[in-house]
Amino acid sequence: MSDETIIVSPIQRPHVIIFDLLMKQRLDEIGLDALLVYMIDTVDESALYWLASQFDVLGFGGWKLADTTEKKRSLIKKAIELHRYKGTVWAIREALKTVGFPDATITEHVNGHWARFTIQLNAGEVAVNAQQIDDAVTMVKHYKNVRSWLDGITFEITVNEGILLDDDSFESPADVLGDDLFTGGDFLYNGEHLYDGSKNYSSDSDLLELTIN
Repeated sequence: MSDETIIVSPIQRPHVIIFDLLMKQRLDEIGLDALLVYMIDTVDESALYWLASQFDVLGFGGWKLADTTEKKRSLIKKAIELHRYKGTVWAIREALKTVGFPDATITEHVNGHWARFTIQLNAGEVAVNAQQIDDAVTMVKHYKNVRSWLDGITFEITVNEGILLDDDSFESPADVLGDDLFTGGDFLYNGEHLYDGSKNYSSDSDLLELTIN
């Protein structure tokens, strides 16, 4: 038994050797992978929240919008760079990328103002609700610099099924031609209709309501 233990000869006693061998067996059963907590791609999912806390990306640092394990791992791996470049367009774009918006288009100097910017996000075929919009806005404000002003965020949604329009206007109805949606309002005052005040022909007051199920 003494050949299997690291206990030195002067203190080798049966109970000491047995304790040593039991500890060796216990340690051998512990997988080393569980100790490599900074191997973000392979660490157990249960550790991700605590890593996010350590790297200060909980809440609107990105964690709140990271709705999959893959997005959470991506956020944690980007955490150091996000904090280093916080306040830059790069940080905003990368933060949005980690939570599922890889194609963010950021337009600066909106309306000729140096501090105003807008963002367009491609949501693909996934519907976006009001809460998700509010969360995205709050996250952008978390990473933008203090002097810049977010004018708004727009979402681009891909619709693969046909769109049916119900427009009761016979003068200039809305229409769908290919990938383009025309909302009407391009009136031609050519004398064919009687404009007697019974209908408002101003396109500025027309309302298009689009429902996506």
